[in-house]
Amino acid sequence: MVVLVLISIIFSFAMLSLGGDKLAEAMEQETRRLATLISMASDEAVIRGEELAIHFSDDSYAFLVLRAGDWLPAENDRLLKTYSLPAGIQVRLEVEGEPPLLVEPDEEDEEDEETRLVPQVYILSSGEMTAFSATFSTDQSRYRYHLSASLLGELDWEVEETF
Repeated sequence: MVVLVLISIIFSFAMLSLGGDKLAEAMEQETRRLATLISMASDEAVIRGEELAIHFSDDSYAFLVLRAGDWLPAENDRLLKTYSLPAGIQVRLEVEGEPPLLVEPDEEDEEDEETRLVPQVYILSSGEMTAFSATFSTDQSRYRYHLSASLLGELDWEVEETF
């Protein structure tokens, strides 16, 4: 009888560990997607000779292009667009250093400034980008995924288990 109880307990733990953490899998997928998109955007910026950027919010991120002095969403681009994160997953951004000032700020009314997208990460046509770290997390998972980028555009990501 004791052997059956022990076997059932071990089997239960094995099933829980094999079942996986669906939110952790979603965070890993989002981390990989963002890393791939940033790498591709960096290549596109160099090839096109355009300045690109990313605007992050708590639950989404959008790729922007500099047009006539304004940061605008990339039109007609199926990959470099706005991405919403799955429900419950947040992204926290930490920018290292000051982003380059590419456009002199104009004196505009406050309404216009509120609707403008202000990027936090710049991807320059020279191949450089703003050094940053983005952390994907959720309250329902014990894992966090960190994506970091260097000034030269080198990307690295890792998973952290919290207790």
